[in-house]
Amino acid sequence: MNMPTNNYNQRKLNATENNLLNVNFGQKLWFIVAAVIAVCAACLIFFKFVNPSYDEEAALKMKPIFFGNTRVDDEPVNSITLIAPTTTAVYFNILPQKKQFQFDDLLSNDNTPLDVNMYMIIQVRKGQTPSLLRNYGEEWFENFIEPYFRNKVREYVSSCSPFDLMSNREVLSAFDNKIKQSMRQYVTSLSRKANFPIDIQQVITDRVMPNKEQLEEMNKTAASIQAKQTQEKRAEMELARAKAERNKAVADKAYMTELNLSPAQFIQLRAWDVIEKKHGANIDVLVGGGETPVWNIRRK
Repeated sequence: MNMPTNNYNQRKLNATENNLLNVNFGQKLWFIVAAVIAVCAACLIFFKFVNPSYDEEAALKMKPIFFGNTRVDDEPVNSITLIAPTTTAVYFNILPQKKQFQFDDLLSNDNTPLDVNMYMIIQVRKGQTPSLLRNYGEEWFENFIEPYFRNKVREYVSSCSPFDLMSNREVLSAFDNKIKQSMRQYVTSLSRKANFPIDIQQVITDRVMPNKEQLEEMNKTAASIQAKQTQEKRAEMELARAKAERNKAVADKAYMTELNLSPAQFIQLRAWDVIEKKHGANIDVLVGGGETPVWNIRRK
């Protein structure tokens, strides 16, 4: 009688132990999940993400939480990265960039004020953005490239003829090449002191025009010159026509003398020539005893 009772008690004990194990496992699982959530929340609260796009690279400015100086990390960031809350990411575009410049009233070699539009193609070297940030800062273009470029453009424009800059493509090409070479030499000289990881790829002059006031004055001058040339051409034509008429008169007089014709006979002869050239005319000439022949003109 005791054996069935013992078996029942044993089964009950086993069931109780299984329930306890299930409860403990569930508690442990929830604890792990809660811990993971807490860690993720802490990361979101106390840390930041850096995620450069395909055309960017990030350099990190790392500032200690308590002591020390801010420094730039040697390794650039090209993909999503978790950083400390005191670290700042500076993004650089690593594709070729077109930088446009507009200059107003630059003086040429004859002091003609010119408006010049130019652009420069420049590229930051990939993998070297930490050096760029460390050596030249976030405003590297505004502080180092743009002022020197503008100064060189003014310098070279002042040595050129305004008409060459406005219309001579060979002069413009040489002008662009001089600016480009000067910029490259400047970057190289800076890199000897501290690495300046940029490439000057192209410098192109887009347009050169006189300023508004100068353009209006040039248009007035051009109109005056054109009017003068038109008047001179008309006078030349009149002189040429008068000369031709005089030459023709001299030739007619020589012809009359050669054939021993009177003025009336010569006029009749010329009239004959004119009538003969008329289309569809039949001409009969009756020569009488007088100087003037009798003409009979019939149209077909």
